[in-house]
Amino acid sequence: MKHSILPIALCGLCFSGFSVAAQNEISFGLADIKNYGDDFIGIEYKRYLSDVPVSGQPFLISPYLNKTNSVFVRYFGDSAVDRYELGGEWFVDDKWVINSKLRYGDFDRSVSFRERYLYADFDAGYFVTPEWQVGGGVIYEYADGRIYGTHRSVNETTARVFGRYTNITSGSGWDINMEMMLNDLARVELDARYFFNQRFSAGFSYLAEIDNDSNAYPRDDIAELTLDYWFTPGWSIQAGAGAYTSGGMASITLATSVRF
Repeated sequence: MKHSILPIALCGLCFSGFSVAAQNEISFGLADIKNYGDDFIGIEYKRYLSDVPVSGQPFLISPYLNKTNSVFVRYFGDSAVDRYELGGEWFVDDKWVINSKLRYGDFDRSVSFRERYLYADFDAGYFVTPEWQVGGGVIYEYADGRIYGTHRSVNETTARVFGRYTNITSGSGWDINMEMMLNDLARVELDARYFFNQRFSAGFSYLAEIDNDSNAYPRDDIAELTLDYWFTPGWSIQAGAGAYTSGGMASITLATSVRF
């Protein structure tokens, strides 16, 4: 990657003394993605509506395990792509959880291509047991742009179903997410993370897209490995690398999070 990890490390060290329950989280990350000229930068601010506990559970998913409501704002982009998001997660009693997200994007990669799009995502999950959550939702996307002087606008609705299994004992255990999205193609994603203790975890994700009809540009499946380590309850660093199953690197990511 083109960027040094030193500024990220220094940022985390400034906050490494925070070890009490927190309600704020700031995340910053860099991503080097194949076939894009510039590295991507992402930043997120998340506000928890109650204190996030810091004892007895993995720090990374403590908000989920304690059913902590939250809202967030997020930016992701490079010199030609800007993407803005806002959303939240609300736990309704001990059984239901609602997630919503709104995204606006502006792609301007060349004089021949520019596109603006709107993305809205709403889903609801139900805890069948304390460990199992199942649910579904709908995604709406609208894009308006021009290609080589030709104007076009399209919209698409996608159905989404998912399941999540989380079993943590004495700070260690599994957190597994399974998801399928269906429109003109099927997208299947598996994300499994094992927590060795409160601080350290390793995750593996696999993404596959299957066209319902023939496509002149077949898509490769992507597998990714990520490592997440919390130096204190208030500071973590995460690194990841993704690869195409047909061969070759797909992405390299580096991120840090601070809670206070």
